[in-house]
Amino acid sequence: MSKSVIITGATGYLGFKFLSRLLSDGFNVCVIKRKTSDISKIKLITEDIKFYDNDELSIVKMFQENKVDMIIHFSTLYGRKGETIFEIKEANLDFPLMLLKYAIDHGVKYFINTGTSLPYLTNHYSLFKNQFSECLEFFSSKITTVNVLLEHFYGPDDEDSKFVTSMIGKMKSNVSDIELTEGIQLRDFIFIEDVISAYLCIISNISNFEGFNVLPLGSGETVTIRKIVETIKEVSDSTSNLLFGKIPMRENELMCSDADISKLKNLGWTPKYNLNEGLRLTVESYK
Repeated sequence: MSKSVIITGATGYLGFKFLSRLLSDGFNVCVIKRKTSDISKIKLITEDIKFYDNDELSIVKMFQENKVDMIIHFSTLYGRKGETIFEIKEANLDFPLMLLKYAIDHGVKYFINTGTSLPYLTNHYSLFKNQFSECLEFFSSKITTVNVLLEHFYGPDDEDSKFVTSMIGKMKSNVSDIELTEGIQLRDFIFIEDVISAYLCIISNISNFEGFNVLPLGSGETVTIRKIVETIKEVSDSTSNLLFGKIPMRENELMCSDADISKLKNLGWTPKYNLNEGLRLTVESYK
């Protein structure tokens, strides 16, 4: 396979980290971005990237100007900042479906999608993410697709709206009282460096895939929300009071989410960071 790829979501946390790694490994990368995206951070590390907006005319132009074998789709919209259902649908279903359609038209061989481990009806984000995974399966006779079911990832420099970094910020500031749910939900948390190494493993083994493939990605271990919050408090030496049970569970709350990483292990990948190591590195880097 050639080392020319298309990446979406390169201005986001995971996308930027992965883009940096691809560049260091000698890949040629085209980036699809929103018109309003700030690309200054990317330009600090390289001037040798072609940028295209995420509208139809720009995407057609991109495929006309570049020969690529693979698309790696990271961009998403969680809906945490009051976005409408239409904005969430456009980001998580309409845009990637348009990209998939033109990828097929231009003979792209592989489409690696960052999906979600959340069930279909958890929220608007998971609804449209799961609908797009069905589109991948529908078109998998024309393009090999890998749907990565990514669990909760975290790491240094992540955005403050994420659960782990939000908790770290409150703990480091010694917020007096932090209200939480009962915290009995089980989650699979994976450190950012392990996420990146898993995607690199998928790319290096991409010729082993055909049709539609589902790959769960996490640490392979679960921990309660209560345990992870208590660990963050311990690692950050916080004096905050953790008020478990003050907030009710959200509707459609998922009580257990864990990744069966056996398929990735068969490809030669295993996570290198345990929860305590990952949280310590994340807390130590927090500014």
